Amino acid sequence: MKIAHINWSLGTGGIENMVSEIVSEQAKTDDIALFVINDWIEDYILKKIDNRVHLYLIGRKSGSRNPFPLIKFNLLLSKFHPDIIHCHATGLINLVFCPYGKRIRTIHNTFNPCKEYPKFDRLIAISKFVKEFTANQGFDSVEIDNGISTRNINHTPLGLFKDGKLHFVQVSRLYAKQKGQDILINALSILRDKYNKTNFHIHFIGDGNDKDMLVDLAKSKGLQDFITFEGRVEQQKIYKQLCEYDLFIQPSRFEGFGLTVAEAIAAKVPVLISNIEGPLEIIDGGKYGKTFKSEDAEDCAKKLNEFMEQGKDDKQIKAAYEHVVKNYDVSVTAEKYLEVYRSLLSSKSE
Repeated sequence: MKIAHINWSLGTGGIENMVSEIVSEQAKTDDIALFVINDWIEDYILKKIDNRVHLYLIGRKSGSRNPFPLIKFNLLLSKFHPDIIHCHATGLINLVFCPYGKRIRTIHNTFNPCKEYPKFDRLIAISKFVKEFTANQGFDSVEIDNGISTRNINHTPLGLFKDGKLHFVQVSRLYAKQKGQDILINALSILRDKYNKTNFHIHFIGDGNDKDMLVDLAKSKGLQDFITFEGRVEQQKIYKQLCEYDLFIQPSRFEGFGLTVAEAIAAKVPVLISNIEGPLEIIDGGKYGKTFKSEDAEDCAKKLNEFMEQGKDDKQIKAAYEHVVKNYDVSVTAEKYLEVYRSLLSSKSE
């Protein structure tokens, strides 16, 4: 099959990282192209992409009304003559004038606008929760869970921290409205003041528009010595060092899935997440990780205190690791996508 994947960028983010891994996996068996519309390109993501993938960087400036990049895109897409056109974000299908190929859309989160969904031959939801949300919008979809490259995630600690403290980590874009870093900072303040816990340090990995607000919040709580904002870190480094942390915390207000939760589990790090649907699926309702009430800093602090009192559950960590490798490896995701493509093309030929 000739399969064209299309995304807006190859910047930092879960979608971009996953798309780069999906196309590399599918290139082992099929003819794959990746079209990147805008000019936000991170070198470390480019380096991950298998050299068998046809890579087309269109170079459009975000928000530009210049028609020439889109003309270039459609000429290259038509020349590739795809059997499948797979879009990974809202608005991309409106750029496609190529007459070839079945149209696929992966819905990577809840609250996606659905006006363009009728333009696709098949919709794919990244989790049971996203599938249910899409159904409530009036559209059927196939559930294919997101995947991670488990084989590239180190789970043998090398002793990065030698200060005797517990080191917590949170990995995501600094966008509190969704990711809930403000909830976590408030919980850490409660952990210190109510539970008298001070033997911890948390690392926020990621960048985003809410960094200044979160730094100010940490200062207002007197937590400067307990928090490090690491900024943007390349995925390769995250995959190497994630296993060094004692606990991964994801306080999101909403998520379609939760790639970073799966990555932490693959690094054999225990996880504490807000009890929202997407990440809750990954830990099977609490079987493979701990939860706290969504948006409840008090409950988050309580669960953090319990972790500091009780320590790691090695049996749960081992079972969680096996669960993620079996169910959320990118090879599983890529093959399920191929099955959907084959089904569409088969029905077309009948």
